[in-house]
Parts: sequence; C-alpha cells; structure tokens
Amino acid sequence: MKICEKCAVSISGDFEKCPLCQNTLAGNGTNEHEPFPFVPLISHKHSLFFRLLQLCSAIVVILSVTVNLAIPKSGFWSLFVVAGMVCVWINLLIAVHKRHNILKNLTYQVTVVSILSVLWDIFTGWHKWSVDFVIPIAFIAVMTAITILARILKMSTGTYIIYSFLLILYGIVPVIFILSGLSAVIFPSLFCVAGSLISLTALLVFEGRNMSEELKRRLHL
Repeated sequence: MKICEKCAVSISGDFEKCPLCQNTLAGNGTNEHEPFPFVPLISHKHSLFFRLLQLCSAIVVILSVTVNLAIPKSGFWSLFVVAGMVCVWINLLIAVHKRHNILKNLTYQVTVVSILSVLWDIFTGWHKWSVDFVIPIAFIAVMTAITILARILKMSTGTYIIYSFLLILYGIVPVIFILSGLSAVIFPSLFCVAGSLISLTALLVFEGRNMSEELKRRLHL
C-alpha cells in the first residue's frame, strides 16, 4: 500500500499520484488489487459484434466494387454502396458515443441525417427530396419523440428544455425552403414549421420562466 506524505493517507491500488493532492506517492503498491471495479465499455462488451459488423461492411464494399469493376458498363453504382456504408457507420458511431444522453443523441442524429440527405440529394442530381421530405419529416419525428420521451422517462425540465428549444428552432428552418422557393412540395415543410411554432408557444407558456433560467445558467448570463 502506498502512502501520501502530504495528506497522511494510505492508498491502495496501482496509483502513482495521490488522488487528493496529486503528490507523488511513497511506498510499494505492487501486487495489490485495484480498489475500483473494471466496468467494460460497450465497445468491450460487444467487441465481437462490432468486429463482425466491420467485417460484413468490408465484405459488402469489396464485393460491390469488384462486381462493379467486372461489369463497367453498369455505371459506378458501387460508389453509392460505399457512401451508404459510410453513412451507416457515422450514425452508428454517434449512437454509441452519445448513448448515455438520449436527447443529445437524437439531436446529433437529426443534424447528421439532414446534412447527409442534402449531400446525397446534391450528388444524385438535386431532385430536392431532401428539403421536400427528409428534413421536415425528420424534425417532426424527433420533436415528437422528445416530447413523448420526456413524459415517459419523467425527465426534469432542465434536462429536456434546451434540446426541445434547439429542435424547435431547427423545425422553423424549413420556412426558408418555402420562402426561397427551394421546396417543390411545401406541405411537409408547412406542417413542420406549424408544429414547431405550436411547440415553441407551448414551451413559452408553460416553461417560459424555467427556460429563461436554464438559458442563463447554460450561457452564464
């Protein structure tokens, strides 16, 4: 067991510095059990699953590129397979890294999905399906999901109010698509904007003071 001469405490485990004062410990602490249990991360607990998933992804990409090169007259469709696999892994990594905060996870996911859908739309000839359908519907779905989860999980006001407010602002963005003529089909964007404004009004009416206090606390105002 090691000793911190400054704090006058004995410390077990394989520490080099005192957890209290960061002073160098004296004594011999070898052959001692770590006082804190090892908690495996999700990547450790499901390492085999992730490795198999990586292998399957690599096999799909390699086979698609091989078949595409063998039949060159069929076009460069393998690029779509590769891009699709990259998109899947981006969303999967976000889901894993943000798994402890479901609201933050949903916010990140809808942001990434919106960006990726626009990129897919641009590189496939810009048919405007991303701004007509994907973005408005994604915002409506996430706003609805956060409202339901907040009630089911009984989240505190401070936990969900910032993410709700942020997603409501996201939901108002499609008004730009309508006013600029970017949307060919305006009904999803109209429903999204209307739903966002109704949610914003309800948030201000019922949680206005809490929202103001939470924003001041978060922004250090």
